[in-house]
Amino acid sequence: MTLTKKTQRKQMNRMLRQRLILETARSLIAGEEIEAITMDRIADAAGYTRRTLYAYFTSRDEILLMLLKEDWSERWKKQQEAIQQAPTGLQKILVWGETLYAYSRNRPHATRLQAYWDYRGIHPERIGKQAFSEFETLNNELARGLRSIFRLGVRDGSLRSDLKVDLCISQYLCSLRSVINRALSGTYSFGGFDPDTYVRHYLDLFKRSIENPKGTGK
Repeated sequence: MTLTKKTQRKQMNRMLRQRLILETARSLIAGEEIEAITMDRIADAAGYTRRTLYAYFTSRDEILLMLLKEDWSERWKKQQEAIQQAPTGLQKILVWGETLYAYSRNRPHATRLQAYWDYRGIHPERIGKQAFSEFETLNNELARGLRSIFRLGVRDGSLRSDLKVDLCISQYLCSLRSVINRALSGTYSFGGFDPDTYVRHYLDLFKRSIENPKGTGK
């Protein structure tokens, strides 16, 4: 079915307004506490009314989750490019982690947004069905991608053969994101660690815990 020019303009205008709202929320996250960013705050910064925002997004949670999805999508592309150069499963896992850290270091707002969801949790009932479906599809793709390189490591002998892969993946994600958040946090810490050293030390510890001492992952 061919769309009329009027319909095309309406769709384009809708996309442009959605993009403006998302970029406005992203800029607020860069300079404010996420908990303080309300629909009213986003609407005021975007030059819209609160009612207008609800014409494009179900809730503030949906806006924030869509920003997280965009961050994940961009980061995943970089990770896919980087892991292609690593020869073993173990090395791909470490490159995956290094790329996550590099992405987070260059985009502080993305780190803060990730930490917000990690500690707050996602409530699907506050997200529109289509938006949540898009997020879930990407999340599943990322999980499959990381699972595939863990399984490759078991097959190629660079990882221990007794690893419980799904448990290991979940723990790797949770612990690495927590370490990165601490490394890049501007809040007080009793240890004045260099961020790069802090993250690399963790990755080295994780490597020692999963590598096959007789394998080819060194």
